Amino acid sequence: MYTDVNVNISDSQKQKVKKALAAGTQLSLRLSHEDLVGNDVIAVTQSQLNRLKKAHQAGKGVTIKMSKSQVAHNMKVQGGFLPLLAGLASQAIPFLTGTVLPALGV
Repeated sequence: MYTDVNVNISDSQKQKVKKALAAGTQLSLRLSHEDLVGNDVIAVTQSQLNRLKKAHQAGKGVTIKMSKSQVAHNMKVQGGFLPLLAGLASQAIPFLTGTVLPALGV
């Protein structure tokens, strides 16, 4: 079960995501405290959501590790940025995923 959240994903991180999608590998995203609120939507697990909320309340950043299946799920997220990257990456990729973090109660 995933929850959609709004975060800020930098252009360099989007390139990292694109490479992970093309390779079909897992991914780690480092989000600074400022990145915990943004316009990019990603799907996260409940434990990741809890870590995001805790980091936001503490004024710290957090690293989110996404499995291959989670990355693939994110490709189906409405309003997410991963489906856009998928079109840029390759038409032959069997699965792509992307998630967005909710505004974390801000």
